[in-house]
Amino acid sequence: SAKDLKITSRKVDWIIEKIIERKNLILLAGESSSGKTSLMYAMASAIGEGSKFLNTFSTKKGKVLFIQADESRSNCAHKIKIIGVSNNIDFLFKDGGFDKLNIQKLSELIGNYYDIVFLDSITTLLTGGKYLYKDAEFALPLYELNDLASEKNIPIIFSSHLKKPEHGERINVNKHDVMGNQSIYAAASDIWSIHKSTKPDFEDHFLFSCLKGRNCDEGSLLNIQGDQETFKWYYHSSGKNQLSPKEENLCRSKILELLKQKNDFLDVKDISKNIGFSEQHTRRILRHLFSEEIIIRQDQKNSNGRPNHLYGSKKS
Repeated sequence: SAKDLKITSRKVDWIIEKIIERKNLILLAGESSSGKTSLMYAMASAIGEGSKFLNTFSTKKGKVLFIQADESRSNCAHKIKIIGVSNNIDFLFKDGGFDKLNIQKLSELIGNYYDIVFLDSITTLLTGGKYLYKDAEFALPLYELNDLASEKNIPIIFSSHLKKPEHGERINVNKHDVMGNQSIYAAASDIWSIHKSTKPDFEDHFLFSCLKGRNCDEGSLLNIQGDQETFKWYYHSSGKNQLSPKEENLCRSKILELLKQKNDFLDVKDISKNIGFSEQHTRRILRHLFSEEIIIRQDQKNSNGRPNHLYGSKKS
């Protein structure tokens, strides 16, 4: 029943702040040689150490399983040595019995031990079955993966490719650029993409953006910088008219402080006016705070149309 689902639902639990959340299947899509594998290594390493991803986003330290079906052992060893990847990651390769995706085998491997799983890439792990990449049925195992992520209370991250741009260089990315049938897009909870900027503001300028967001903010964009000497990645700035992580944390803290001081329920307009952030940014962060069960929401009925949403501290 709906009542039972509400009881079993849990607040948002970020493994990587604002990027990777528990119980979800996440797709990282990128062009060939765009750096998506090294970016996945950076995610895995940050989680293995409990350090900040892109030197900016907080992580929860956990046990990491990385299934590498695209790179050989020697290529992987070379890359993770240069990057300086955490030792707290377990790797499996095609020659270790993972040349094809086996959900049952993966479930047994995860057990109650691993906190996150990376699959690089889903193209390799699913190719060779009876369905072609363009077939809708090709994505059926991905729905099983999403169920497995929910069952195991972990995120599962898999990589895939972007289609080649039809005309010249790629300017931006949308859901139609994800390689294969749209069922692949539909199967994932969140989708992030990475591609090189065609109008770079700095050296090795890449765009890391949320294409589909049940947890991440759809349309959010991070300007990140690669390092060809170390294969590492660094946060540079946020997209136009978007808050930086520092600004976002400031907005959050101001909202919480205001609601605690007022000891009353306020709407978005009142909160926005008091804290000095736009209604758009205030509304988005209020939604996150509510989903994280940090604040309370009440609905004030109007004579017509939607109600007015009011927010208050849990102590109100």
